[in-house]
Amino acid sequence: MEPAARSAEERARAAAKRRMGILESAAGFFESELISNRGARAREFLGRRGVTMETATAFRLGYAPDSWDALLEHMRHNGISPREVEDVGLALPRKGGGGHYDRFRNRLMFTVTDPFGHAIAFSGRILDGALEAEGAKYINSPETAEYRKGKVLFGLHQARVHLSKLGEAILVEGNFDVVSLAQAGVANVVAPLGTALTEDQAVLLRRRVERVVVMFDGDAAGRAASARAFPILARAGLASYIATLPPDDDPDSLARKGGADAVGKALAGREGLLDHIISESARSSDGTAQDKARRIAALASLLDAVRSPKERDFYQLHVATAFKLDIPMVFRHLRAGPGSADVVREEPQAGHLPGTLAERELVGLLIDRPELFDQALAEGTLGLVTSADMRGLVDELTRRYRRKETLFGDFVADAAGGPALDWLARRAMTTLFSDSETAERALSDITAELRRRHLCDRISEINEQIEKADASGDDDRVLELSNAKTKLVRELPQHSSRTA
Repeated sequence: MEPAARSAEERARAAAKRRMGILESAAGFFESELISNRGARAREFLGRRGVTMETATAFRLGYAPDSWDALLEHMRHNGISPREVEDVGLALPRKGGGGHYDRFRNRLMFTVTDPFGHAIAFSGRILDGALEAEGAKYINSPETAEYRKGKVLFGLHQARVHLSKLGEAILVEGNFDVVSLAQAGVANVVAPLGTALTEDQAVLLRRRVERVVVMFDGDAAGRAASARAFPILARAGLASYIATLPPDDDPDSLARKGGADAVGKALAGREGLLDHIISESARSSDGTAQDKARRIAALASLLDAVRSPKERDFYQLHVATAFKLDIPMVFRHLRAGPGSADVVREEPQAGHLPGTLAERELVGLLIDRPELFDQALAEGTLGLVTSADMRGLVDELTRRYRRKETLFGDFVADAAGGPALDWLARRAMTTLFSDSETAERALSDITAELRRRHLCDRISEINEQIEKADASGDDDRVLELSNAKTKLVRELPQHSSRTA
């Protein structure tokens, strides 16, 4: 590296180090003010919110005095100029010149840190009873060289060990939600800061966890924010759940009113976030074709964010069942996107189950364990499916398997519909054969049963032919058929293992 370039890099590192030092000095000042005489009102406020001083220390809470220049004076005393304080977002220039004043005044201060615990910004909350003239409820640091709000999660440093240990994050909306839940024993809790969840924040989480439980406010705004969070979490590869709260509650109020037990109960009642969104959308529908189509179109963008094709198929099945609509029609509509053909053909009435029990078990087994297709083909098992409705499913699934097409959703969307397809769609929502050894034994049993059924059907056909030959006086034909029947009857004990 050239000397000039090296010198510029060294100056940049020194400037960054000084800015970080100024931010740390400010954090220390706010923390010391909280425990001073001037911080009595802020401590009382924390007491009313149920926050202990131990928790306040853990989250580096502080107090910005009710003064125009208390922080600036502290900085001057430490050899830091007002312009430097302005550069890190803690001071503002007076209009028309004439100096600077503190950005934060008479506020409870939340120190925002990077994942390593270094102060990079602040969030100031107005104290209860403060004059409206003092401004918004929360004031946050502006974006600076050290702070990009869309790339930071409040509480990440405090939660980092527990996030990695549990593989799961509890995502809340506000600063106090984080502090109150942490005090209630939920140590893996974080929140966006002054922004909706961003892609960068989701990536931060994905580095540490595999699952995220969204625990936003119970009101309409909280529900809407939860829905907006789903595609961001899905694109980051995170499994997402939701812990719903009563309409008048948020995590902070829930923890203050009910403590750890109430929080634990809410978390235990979690459900899949997109499952919840789909169910809530269906429940909120007025039942008209127009409203159903509009709601399903709105769900399409959420489904598009799901990475796994099979998982996306399951969600599409959930949409169809939740809205009580024809399954292939919904699959086609969601695949085509907004503006596609009519989506509101009602779900067909439940009729008889297609095929025999053994045939249904075979098809279900092959959906769960497609690697058994080759064995089923080699042993002739698939050829033993004779029911017309199930025969069509087996032939189409076999064609798609041979072409290496595994998108079940495309199969459903392309098919003509009917009871067999509806049964197949519902069966695909449940995996019954997750163990390969159990699946192989099941295939053996199913093959034996289908062969037994096949033999019984052939014997029944021969019995009818024997009756006709006997009635016509064809003794030679009767003898030939009787010998054939005897041969089939001898084979039966080898295959009589189950009942369809």
